[in-house]
Amino acid sequence: MGKDDATWLNVSYVCFTFLSAYIFYKAFEMTGIQLGWIERYDWFAYAATALAVVLGVGIVLLVRSSSSRNEYYLSAIAELRKVTWPSWPDTKRMTIIVAVVVAFFAVIVSVFDFVWSGLLKFLVS
Repeated sequence: MGKDDATWLNVSYVCFTFLSAYIFYKAFEMTGIQLGWIERYDWFAYAATALAVVLGVGIVLLVRSSSSRNEYYLSAIAELRKVTWPSWPDTKRMTIIVAVVVAFFAVIVSVFDFVWSGLLKFLVS
């Protein structure tokens, strides 16, 4: 495992910290709105922010504490480096193929829906 892989793992931990803290903050904010604590208590917004940051950092420290988990993530990063990603023209071509197939099956499902709804209306009335 190169130093570059460990650097990317640390960057992902930092991003996960911010994301976790943001999710916790939004959950606390919604709870405060629903229970009326934001209007009632001036300190609630500061407490929610502090608690969200502490929980976000705590979750990341908990995830990061296992050395076997870190080795797993580093090996996953190393395996992703071995992947041969498709070129831009190949990606566009495959995306067009997927869009055409999805549109084709959407038409088939729409026709079946139209036929069955007409048949059921005829049988019910």
